Amino acid sequence: MIAEQFLFQAEGGFIRLPVWGHIALSNPLKHILAHPSFLRLKGIRQLSFSQQVYPGATHTRFEHSIGVYHLMKLILQRMVSNPLAVGLQNGRFRFDDGSCRLLLAASLLHDIGHYPHAHVIEEQIPAGSCGPVFSHHEDLCGRFIFQEQPGFPPIAEILHNEWKVDAKEVIALIEGTSTSGFGKLISGTLDPDKMDYLMRDAHHCNIPYGSIDIERLIESFVPDPERERFAITEKGIAPLESLLFAKYMMMRNVYWHHTGRALSAMLRRLLQAVIDGELLSGQQLESLFYDNADDRVLFELRTMLPQRVSGETLLLDDILQRRVYKRVVTIQPYTKNGMDERWFAYASDNSFCRQKEREICGFLSKRHNMNLSGLEVLIDPPSKKDIFDYNDLRELRVYPTRSEHLHYSLQLSSEYCRFDDFDESVFRSDFILSFERYTKKFRLLCRENIMEKVSESMNGVMEILQS
Repeated sequence: MIAEQFLFQAEGGFIRLPVWGHIALSNPLKHILAHPSFLRLKGIRQLSFSQQVYPGATHTRFEHSIGVYHLMKLILQRMVSNPLAVGLQNGRFRFDDGSCRLLLAASLLHDIGHYPHAHVIEEQIPAGSCGPVFSHHEDLCGRFIFQEQPGFPPIAEILHNEWKVDAKEVIALIEGTSTSGFGKLISGTLDPDKMDYLMRDAHHCNIPYGSIDIERLIESFVPDPERERFAITEKGIAPLESLLFAKYMMMRNVYWHHTGRALSAMLRRLLQAVIDGELLSGQQLESLFYDNADDRVLFELRTMLPQRVSGETLLLDDILQRRVYKRVVTIQPYTKNGMDERWFAYASDNSFCRQKEREICGFLSKRHNMNLSGLEVLIDPPSKKDIFDYNDLRELRVYPTRSEHLHYSLQLSSEYCRFDDFDESVFRSDFILSFERYTKKFRLLCRENIMEKVSESMNGVMEILQS
């Protein structure tokens, strides 16, 4: 049977995981889970600073990665055992032994390149004279897959010898450079990564917004070889709606919570100030973050910085002691006429952002006779990057199976119908755009002890921001 050892056997026992319960283990899987390069994910929290708001949000990339592997296994079990799913595959898009192993490996290792606060840093990567200091976590997966550890073969060797897959193909799939045609199965509207983190994050934050009927959604999956992705049958529409709405609610209440966003902006500004002031080299910062854990990295950074009091050390102490910068301005970057480019420009230009922060601090210092270092006021801009995979959702299709819906296939050149055209859900791709508009915010933050001064000088501050 196709990839039987991975899909249907449990010769290695079970692991018990929150949300999904007992997950069967194969010996090849256990050898990766026990590898030091993979075990390091136990020290990297899934939600970075969110634990400062939701104390239970201490779950890690380790358990998330196992959860994504588990969901991919359930999806592949359907692809190889359901008659409809099997019948829709073709020679170009087929879930054979090799592709099942490849997808399982990529699902398990998709986050192995993560380092402490990676998503926070990636939003606006600090840069020096030689360019960005940090890499995106996807680009670091090869570093850890080929990493040599005392007493252990590299994960790449385990993949080759026990999983029977090429590590370079796994890396290409994770990085989005694969020619295999399975890239959208790892990152897209219906990827198992999204399914796991929405359910897991809601569970650990103990909020009711992440409830999704994952089993029914997976039961609706069918292959869409023409688009090289998964389509759904009618039964998947309702759980897909719950997935999209859960992401919207999680963005509003967890991922874009003002406290977490403020701490994230403080860390990004701190790292940029450290680079600008040449307090540490880019290589030192890379080494500190890439080979460290969340609970240690900021404390170790404190010991590496000069002991004298400076704007940088004060900002780091604020982060460590949870003295969170407060919101003084919140702006909706979308208007009735569309996107206001002024507020998105800050996210794409680090130097411009820093310049405006220094101008505001200089203005406040002069007006109120203060001696600000330039780090007391921070800009937290929204990114242009899609939160809701808008373009991918536009390409999603439904495969009608009920007699009441078969007329769709008679009117189209394909047996599939675009989700937007199926007219069975309000959650069309254009409707999802409104989620983007209500989720993203432009925020100006400042230290709590100067809030009153900033508010008194708001007209001048806004002139600087808009000039």
